[in-house]
Amino acid sequence: MTGRSSDSTVRRFQPGDGPDVRRVHRDALRVEGTDPEDVPGNQDLRWIEETYCRSGGTFLVAEDNGQIVACGGLLVGGETAELMRIAVDPAHQRSGYGTAILDGLEACAESQGCVRVVLTTARRQQAATAFYPARGYELVGTRRVNGYTLLEYEKPL
Repeated sequence: MTGRSSDSTVRRFQPGDGPDVRRVHRDALRVEGTDPEDVPGNQDLRWIEETYCRSGGTFLVAEDNGQIVACGGLLVGGETAELMRIAVDPAHQRSGYGTAILDGLEACAESQGCVRVVLTTARRQQAATAFYPARGYELVGTRRVNGYTLLEYEKPL
């Protein structure tokens, strides 16, 4: 595993980041065998500021040498935070960017008084189904939507 370079940073989403965020998300899905156009509910990636930043949540990006290589969002509803759209560019996976995004989002959730974090991912997203349990997330349910088996995870903060 290669580590993040000294020119890497995690920061809040800024206007103008949208195209790069959508690219990272699309490429991460494709490498796991998922057609991004087939996944329902991706509209939030067109309105990140309205969906995340203005609603009490947050959206973070990780940069390496000025290029966005990872991203993730957090929605907050009372004591529960929901992780959304965590993705790492395939060329930068297993380099600590996903962990950096996750750590930042969990810290944001804690600072807002959340006591647990939930998330849903598709079973076919093998990187995600290994990543979250290794970071303390417990599988709490499954469901089928549009031909996908979705796995629901939860972690107390």
